[in-house]
Amino acid sequence: MLFMHKRRSSPELRRIPRLSTVRFRKATHMKTSTASAVLPCTPETFWAAFLDESYLNVFYLEELECRAFAVIEIGETSRKLRIVPKMKLPAPVAKLIGDSFAYEDHGTLDRARSEWTWRMVQPANLGPGSKPRKDVVKMHGTVRIEPAGDGHCRRTDDFSIEARIFGLGGLVELSIQKELQSARTKEYAFLARWLKERRA
Repeated sequence: MLFMHKRRSSPELRRIPRLSTVRFRKATHMKTSTASAVLPCTPETFWAAFLDESYLNVFYLEELECRAFAVIEIGETSRKLRIVPKMKLPAPVAKLIGDSFAYEDHGTLDRARSEWTWRMVQPANLGPGSKPRKDVVKMHGTVRIEPAGDGHCRRTDDFSIEARIFGLGGLVELSIQKELQSARTKEYAFLARWLKERRA
């Protein structure tokens, strides 16, 4: 009778990862963040401004000084924006995503819950300096608005950033997180000025 012996690999060979494992390994990072602020308006007034094209143009082009901005679609409960942000990034991150990084912001409003859900989408048509990075960096989040009494409301932002970049994922996420937090802080102040000017 013949016996088939199972071939054993040496410890050195077992430590070598297979090519398919390296390529498709889900080595991801995830960074989440929450920001909250009380705003000088009712929830209804907030959503009216949030879905106002003139408000968006002034905020993105003048307040945030974006390199380019366009409203692709906008309605009573949804909007799609194309944004080429002006960002201060570490050299390795800037080199990775390109000088003219662009993305689309797609969001929908659940009026019953007073909650906005958004996600970042790579544009179908990239600029000449942009680099296609589909599924390498993902962002999504929510904006919740709750009454805070005395004609005010509380805005709470929750967002997640996931970078699937070996060795640089954490740096990319931290850099984008700082940019988003800075933009949110500027938006809180901008909304207050915007409303004050229209009430005058």
